[in-house]
Amino acid sequence: MRFKRSKKTALAAGLSTLSAVSVAAFGVSNAYAQTNIKNPPQVKVVNTLPAGAPTPHFIGVDQRTDQLFISHLAQGTVTVVNPKDGKLIHTIDLGGVVHTVMVDQSTQTVYVTDIARGLVDVINAKTYALEARINVGGNPHGIAISNSLHKLFVSNIGTNQVDVVSIPSNKLITTIDVGPNPWGVSYDPTNHMVYAANTGISLQGVANPNGDTISEINAMTYQVENTVTVGAHPWWALADSQNNTVYAGLAGANEVAVVKDSMVVQDIPAGASPHGLALDTKTKTLFVNDSGSNQVTVIDTKDNEVLATLPTGVQPQGVGIDEKTGYAYVSNQGSATVTVLKVAPK
Repeated sequence: MRFKRSKKTALAAGLSTLSAVSVAAFGVSNAYAQTNIKNPPQVKVVNTLPAGAPTPHFIGVDQRTDQLFISHLAQGTVTVVNPKDGKLIHTIDLGGVVHTVMVDQSTQTVYVTDIARGLVDVINAKTYALEARINVGGNPHGIAISNSLHKLFVSNIGTNQVDVVSIPSNKLITTIDVGPNPWGVSYDPTNHMVYAANTGISLQGVANPNGDTISEINAMTYQVENTVTVGAHPWWALADSQNNTVYAGLAGANEVAVVKDSMVVQDIPAGASPHGLALDTKTKTLFVNDSGSNQVTVIDTKDNEVLATLPTGVQPQGVGIDEKTGYAYVSNQGSATVTVLKVAPK
């Protein structure tokens, strides 16, 4: 498959099958055995909801209004869904090929990356109006929000950079060179560090062996302070500020790398091709979407032990957390559904 920016359908089709391509390329199996589960699972699947449209990719949770904002890869839309009954509340037509969705809880602003047109769309979560379009160029994917610095950090697969956007002015202010094909990005407010997952997988699904790293970036100076080798194709890097830890889902190793002090200190087994990660800081529970084995690996971050593996729909991608209610929501790209999980207090 050749990527042509002008052909939205071709790009969407390629991105829809990229997880399957990567699973085949890495030679992994869809079978996964639970290991060393020493405590009863404290999280369970409680519901399956319609996602409102085909190819749901990422979920942003608005905890103030109790609404889900779900991007739909091939449709160029974001649906607004009631998490209680799956009722479609609204459809926001953005065009392009939309990927990551992040909700700024403090301002009720929704940010969405358009990987085909090099845009970050800015949506009012109360009115569903498109308020701004930020042209960052390339192929933006991941988003991290810093309220204290009033900035967005956007990982850009096409330019091998992290784009820095000023909010609320919605202006691109600088770019930071990182490793090849950064898909995921995260921000730690306690140390003002940004972590970019240099996946090393292009939009065409071509793997780069130099992409097995995380770039650790000083958010104040925009300097890369460390480059940490973590393992085969980290798809997302997620900072846990409570434990001074970064978790990386390794799509090529079927593991989650645990990074402390700029080094990998542990590898946690996961399912096939782990992609999206989300953390419930109240219950200290990490959710890892195993897109190649249609499940979620649930990890207790107090001891970094696997609590359970739970079934989802087909090809789970993004996962959103509502810490107010204790629910986690998984978008199943291949089955157009949302798996709802409930976390019990520990």
